[in-house]
Amino acid sequence: MRNAFRHSPFHRLPRHLVPVGVLVLSLLLTSCVCVLLGLSARARDEARFENLVQTTSDRIQRRLDTYVALLQGTEGLFATQREVTPQEFSAYVQLFDLPSQYPGIQGLGFTQRLSAGERSGVEHRVRTTLGLPGFHVWPEVPGDELHAIVLLEPRDMRNLVAMGYNMYSEPTRREAMARARDTGQPALTGKVTLKQEIHEDKQAGFLLYLPVYKGGHVPATLEQRREALEGFVYCPFRADDLLNGIFGAERQPRVAFQLYDGLEVDEARLLHGSHGPEALAHAPMFTTTTTLLVAGRPWTLTFSSLPAFDATAARPIVLLPFSGLGVLVSLGFFFMMLAQVRARGEAERSADGLRVALAERARVEEQLREADRRKDDFLAMLAHELRNPLAPVLTAVQLMERKQQAGLGTEREREVVERQVHHMRRLVDDLLDVSRVTRGKIQLRTHPMDLVASVGRAVESARPFVDSREHTLRVALPDGPVWTEADPVRLVQVFTNLLHNAAKYSEPGGRITLTLASEGGEAVVRVADTGMGIPAEALPHLFEPFMQVARTLDRAQGGLGLGLTLVKQLVEMHGGRVEAASEGVGKGSVFTVRLPLLPGERVPVAPVEARAGREESTGGRRVLVVDDNVDAAELLGEVLEMDGHLVTVVHDGRAALERLGAEAPEVVFLDIGLPGMDGYEVARRIRERSGGAGPRLVAVTGYGQASDRQRSREAGFDAHLVKPVELERVRELVEDLGRGGAGASALN
Repeated sequence: MRNAFRHSPFHRLPRHLVPVGVLVLSLLLTSCVCVLLGLSARARDEARFENLVQTTSDRIQRRLDTYVALLQGTEGLFATQREVTPQEFSAYVQLFDLPSQYPGIQGLGFTQRLSAGERSGVEHRVRTTLGLPGFHVWPEVPGDELHAIVLLEPRDMRNLVAMGYNMYSEPTRREAMARARDTGQPALTGKVTLKQEIHEDKQAGFLLYLPVYKGGHVPATLEQRREALEGFVYCPFRADDLLNGIFGAERQPRVAFQLYDGLEVDEARLLHGSHGPEALAHAPMFTTTTTLLVAGRPWTLTFSSLPAFDATAARPIVLLPFSGLGVLVSLGFFFMMLAQVRARGEAERSADGLRVALAERARVEEQLREADRRKDDFLAMLAHELRNPLAPVLTAVQLMERKQQAGLGTEREREVVERQVHHMRRLVDDLLDVSRVTRGKIQLRTHPMDLVASVGRAVESARPFVDSREHTLRVALPDGPVWTEADPVRLVQVFTNLLHNAAKYSEPGGRITLTLASEGGEAVVRVADTGMGIPAEALPHLFEPFMQVARTLDRAQGGLGLGLTLVKQLVEMHGGRVEAASEGVGKGSVFTVRLPLLPGERVPVAPVEARAGREESTGGRRVLVVDDNVDAAELLGEVLEMDGHLVTVVHDGRAALERLGAEAPEVVFLDIGLPGMDGYEVARRIRERSGGAGPRLVAVTGYGQASDRQRSREAGFDAHLVKPVELERVRELVEDLGRGGAGASALN
């Protein structure tokens, strides 16, 4: 490898710039690969969308073709018989079972062509044969030609209203009838309101006509067709009923569409919208417009992808793991080259100073060999750790593509990808934290603090992972505070890391114990587990970077071997020390963190009373913030702390109820969408415990309708804030609630 480096382009760079060059080149390569993957994924998603659009258009076209075939069969009935009686026509229509076999159609009818002089005779005949004493041809309009509905099945309330209607009196219907008459082909009308619309739930409608000629065939010339016309068989349609009959059975549609009459996208021409405005409020990933020609009438269809489609898009699922992989590989090579450059520089400086000492020269050469060995070991370990999450990611992506083609769900594969991406992010975080500590880039923000609170936050952070491994976690804390000078964020990181290690290296169903005590001027935190234990020969090297215990076992658990290194460095930055003990493999382990206690003269005197005094003088309140969005919760808590309030932050309902009894907050900001137990249930339990009194409760949610505010009021909330929350409103509300203000008014 050294010879290869000498002949590479990087050999011409100054030595200290080689790692930077490797990092830049790796990141550029990662960016190019991500761009290509993104373009490929978008092309596949666009092809899926176009396929759904074509499928939807084809289903509409086929359904309308079915109704045209129905009319053609009915026209054949009139062509083969000189006269079709109402009874024969009714029996014929009943054969088709229109409601179930032809959903969306309102009926099947015949409109007869007659002159003004034939009107009274036709009215008398229909009254007699159909038993409709009130039948008459309407409306009365000037003209010699009438087309009255004389047969219409089924004879329900809607269709009886339309009997006798002169369709030729209305321009839209007349245009389609004239087109059908002159061409001998089926003709579709434009958008109309059917005469059957007698109820309030009116829909856009249209009609489909097929001409019936004397002699049962289509005459050859235009004049002959106009002369031989006897009437039309036709179908009236309610647009929403028709389209819902085609697509209503879909459980989770992936595209929304709007159907317009004609070639223009105009609300006045809208026949049907598959989804309401609320479903279309999001920004769709894909949109398109297409046209259909149905019985000589053009229809325009606009399509947009729905969240159900956008959520299955391959682009973010593909890019996230590969971009994370690229960054991780780039950082790995960067640190490798940085370590090699430093090792080479140190070796050369040592060789220059001890040129005459052969023994010292041998030692320097051994250091170089050790650096190369560590580099090779690290590369092998890094390659293994990258392949571990990459293998299920690639498999999940390929399986998702096959499932999407088969129309199956991909939720499990998405969870696999997300879990592996989080794993890769954790590897990157460990690399960066160790690098920062090593280079002195981390500055502690220390102040007198109670270790009980930091231990509690670490337990809260690690509990989901501990529970997922089905372990039992026992926490033993002293009754009073344990004071030390420390950075609370970094101590939470230390204790969380130790709890994660204990859970990871214990078989499911194990026991983990965390204790905090004061011993001989030191604060002592112990994390003990019943896990796999540590060999005696590995204990002295346990906190070294990239140190692995029981390599085959560790590879099963994953990790770069940096977690304990980071723990040791952070503890030592606080002036403390960390120790590990184990009776051997299979007998568990104990990690002990020792931190100096705060000198007696610096321990806050009567902290509870002092805090109360500050509250009286500054107006500070005890505030509990509950939100499963960690960033949102911490930021809101920080704002309130800056205003002089005493803030506790938790991330689920169970933790909120536990803190409630211990800290007695005056104001609780409670997110509604909490996992497991939602905010409404937490509020009800708080009110039950306090008999309707207790702290002031503020609902924080993305829902802001009147019904949502009413539900908050019924659950026992005093105020209702809609995300994103205005900070000035939060301050005003806390002060108002703290003074006992009219919290209920904030629900209006």
